[in-house]
Amino acid sequence: MTIGSRPIYRAVTGIAPPYVMYNNTSGAFYGYCIDLLNDIGSLAGFDYTIRKSFDEKYGDLDPKTGLWNGMIYELTSNTSDIAVGPIWITSSRAQVVDFAVPYQRPSGFTIMMLKKRRQVPFLRFLMILEIDVWIGFAFAFLFTIFLLYSLERYSPFSYRNNRAKYRNEADDRFSSLKECFWFAFTSITPHGGGEMPKNLSGKIVAGTWWLFGFVMVAAYSANLAAYETLERLERNIESMDDLRKQYRVQYSTVANSSAFRYFLAMRRTEEWFYANWRRMALDENTPEAKRSDYAVWDYPLEDKFTKMYLAMEDTGFVRSVEEAVKMVREANRTYEFAFIAEAITVKYLMLTNCDFRQIGEEFGKKPFAFAVQRDSPLRTKLNDAITKLAIERRLNALEKKWWDENPSRANCPADKDFNAGFDVDNLAVTFLLILLGILLAVLILCLQYCWYCYWLNRRIKKVGLYATTRYISRGK
Repeated sequence: MTIGSRPIYRAVTGIAPPYVMYNNTSGAFYGYCIDLLNDIGSLAGFDYTIRKSFDEKYGDLDPKTGLWNGMIYELTSNTSDIAVGPIWITSSRAQVVDFAVPYQRPSGFTIMMLKKRRQVPFLRFLMILEIDVWIGFAFAFLFTIFLLYSLERYSPFSYRNNRAKYRNEADDRFSSLKECFWFAFTSITPHGGGEMPKNLSGKIVAGTWWLFGFVMVAAYSANLAAYETLERLERNIESMDDLRKQYRVQYSTVANSSAFRYFLAMRRTEEWFYANWRRMALDENTPEAKRSDYAVWDYPLEDKFTKMYLAMEDTGFVRSVEEAVKMVREANRTYEFAFIAEAITVKYLMLTNCDFRQIGEEFGKKPFAFAVQRDSPLRTKLNDAITKLAIERRLNALEKKWWDENPSRANCPADKDFNAGFDVDNLAVTFLLILLGILLAVLILCLQYCWYCYWLNRRIKKVGLYATTRYISRGK
């Protein structure tokens, strides 16, 4: 169609953020590819009308019927003139339509998982040992205090019952429960407990408590170090091979998506390779001389895509990207899910959300470009315009606009290095203990001051009353 001197072409597209998006309020398409199409139209001198494809698909070949769907079908049936979007250039598509020059570097598939966040319990230092160990430790602590006090009180050789012998010493440490408490408490600190009891039975109890405290502190320190080491040595999934070789994390992709068809095609390819290897190396009809040439110790190719496809089949293919995102978000200590999808889909999800991370490198990379009808003169116009825009660095400006400066971009904090040392979250309770100690000391100081004032007032009143009574008695 031509209006005036500018031809109007029929464009068809599909939603693929941030390349192509649709504003329901204004009823208009927008995104990277729309801006690019506008720039191409200005340079090439044409206008366009644009709409979604009838089935909202980019275009795949049905192997059973040999028919295309989506935007590729609309081009072959002369329903549209140009297909706009991140359309992968494949050999099967290139047989029925023409592609313009790629406007961006190749892209493929990748894996998305929930971003790992170190969960630091607030009372983490209490979780290093089991609760029954803490209860046993508290019982041993209280029993030692009571035993030290009892031995000091009833032993004939203690300082309390033998002051004449120790009259030159001022060690009154074990004469009260309070002093016994501080001895037992400081014994498990680097400061040490100080002087031991004078009686032999008390020394045995103190020595036993020291040994017990040493073992407890050593066990606590060892478990704390092991706790941190195990967290850091926990096997993380950092590539597709890591995902394939484990059984803890489930993974899948959207049914009938590009990733689904990629794994299905790779599985069929591996099966074809295996069938041919088996025929050459193991078929009894092959001459012995040839079999010896073909024979190998082991199958030379690893059927990794077949295993991954079967694992995804066991997990079940998800119905949509939204369902996959929900499954990734529901990950916890006992269940984790990895989503395999087109890299552009994963990157946009990561762009707009801080909870996701990409696993490993992209695989199955292919370039993508705009598509036109077979032998269409429009292809030359697109090629010339895209080449000129690339030279003028307009493509870089569009990429910066829709990726780096995207208004939907999430402001994510910097990721923490799990191999780094302790941070404030790890030691928050330690600082809190200092604050609690200061507050407790201030509280006790206030209580002591109040008690001292109360005791002083009572004493003054008592002395005044006694003086008044004596004065009255003398008067009589």
